This record gives sequence, C-alpha cells and structure tokens, in this order.
Amino acid sequence: MPLLRNRQRPPNAPPPERGITIVDRDVTLVGQIVSDEDVCVRGRIEGNVSSSGLVVIEPCGVVLGDITAENLSVGGEVVGSVVVARRFELSATGTLRGDIRAAVVSISEDAFLQGRVLATEKISTNVRARRTPKPTAHA
Repeated sequence: MPLLRNRQRPPNAPPPERGITIVDRDVTLVGQIVSDEDVCVRGRIEGNVSSSGLVVIEPCGVVLGDITAENLSVGGEVVGSVVVARRFELSATGTLRGDIRAAVVSISEDAFLQGRVLATEKISTNVRARRTPKPTAHA
C-alpha cells in the first residue's frame, strides 16, 4: 500500500512524531496488539488489534481477529469485525470477511466484502480501556 511508502505524507498518515508498530512479512504474531501508535501489518496476526492511531493492512498482510482503530486502511485480508472511529478504507486489493462500524466508509469497486456496514456518527475506540493491566511486583 502506498500509504506508508510515499515520500509525501498522505492526509491520514501518521504525524512524524508518532511511532509505528510494524508486523513484517516473515512474522506471524499469535495474540493481541494494543497500541497507542500506528500499526502496519505486512505479515500475519492471529488475534485482535486495537490502536488509537492508524492501522494499515498492506496487500501481503493478514489479520484473523477484530480490529479497533482511529483510522483503518485494508489492502490485505481481514477475517473479523472492525470498529473505526473515523475513516475505514477497503482498497481494490483488500478482503474483509466481517462487519464494519465506522464514521466514514470507503470501499473500492474491486474490493471484496462479506459482512454488514454500519456508518455512524460517533464511535469510541478507547484503546487505554482495552489494555491488560500489568502485573505489579509485591514485596
């Protein structure tokens, strides 16, 4: 997906000061990702993804789980439901098997969607509430 490769920053690309979590091509992650940063998936995730930023599933990326994000761009494959606070994009190379709930929905003509679409005005994607509490050390 050109979203992260362009030298010019696209409108919904991460600001320069934000970090990014990348699951690269040769990586299979089993478990969930909860991040305040942007997330780019080029590999495979078997679990849920929650981000208070942008999540990009590149054409070679696969997510088998639900995704919650501020913005989401799918160019690869997602099997699970998505909840997006602002903008959801399903590009021509994208496949989604699951329901979409987002404020703004954009689906390319050549994309594949098997599920329902609910466009709504206000959606909460509070990532901090989804975090698993860290164990505390007892003395």
